Amino acid sequence: MLLCLLASTLAVASVESDNSERIRVEPIGDDVGPVRPKRFQSVTRLDASIRSDMRYASDQNFVGRPIAGYLAPVCYLADPAAIALVAVHKALLAQGYGLVLFDCYRPERATKDFVQWALTPEAAQKSHYFPRIEKSELFAKGYIARHSGHSRGATVDVGLYQLQDDPAAAVSGKTNGGVCRRRFAEDRAAGLLDFGSDYDCFDRLSRTAHPDLSEVAKQNRQRLVNAMAAQGFVNDDQEWWHFTFQPEPYPTVYFDFPITED
Repeated sequence: MLLCLLASTLAVASVESDNSERIRVEPIGDDVGPVRPKRFQSVTRLDASIRSDMRYASDQNFVGRPIAGYLAPVCYLADPAAIALVAVHKALLAQGYGLVLFDCYRPERATKDFVQWALTPEAAQKSHYFPRIEKSELFAKGYIARHSGHSRGATVDVGLYQLQDDPAAAVSGKTNGGVCRRRFAEDRAAGLLDFGSDYDCFDRLSRTAHPDLSEVAKQNRQRLVNAMAAQGFVNDDQEWWHFTFQPEPYPTVYFDFPITED
């Protein structure tokens, strides 16, 4: 996420997993339908010390309401990605940090919800999430696309929290002109590190190596990239929070089961 939704010409279709379990991706519409495959699991069930802040299940996102298919704030991933993400978290704990989850598996219907929203004039969240571009540019600039890698079950949007209070590590003195800072005070109070912008900032400021950042934000971005890379997660350099586990377990499949409680 986000976004870096990946465009694709592949149609959503039936798929057979490597254990010959047949998974049918049903027509998108109501928040009922496809059943979660057995080889997807809840990351926080594997390790409860991983924090969850799944913003598409709430109104804390660029649309301003819960997104289609997010019936519960649960992070599901295909098994290999889930296991690798827990390993990232355990390594970070030894350094005094932990993972916070913003988005994980995303139903295909959620991406369609984003697309439909993008085609409307509604832009109540513009000042918080895309203050320097027009909503009409979101497609052209790649912030929203018609298919998302998140729907393949191996892509995550994450940040870091600190185990102990350390203001020098958590807070930057640079405000970047106030761009994408709606959640700044709230996230710092919750112990999340400063990455130079809020999550889901549709702006050049979100580029992982953006030069106009405080040293604190640069260090925090690099810490996250290094930790994720050590377990096979590749960063999308347009979004500091966005990582995909490689090799992807289902590289050509876009799932559409809704996100519900276990």
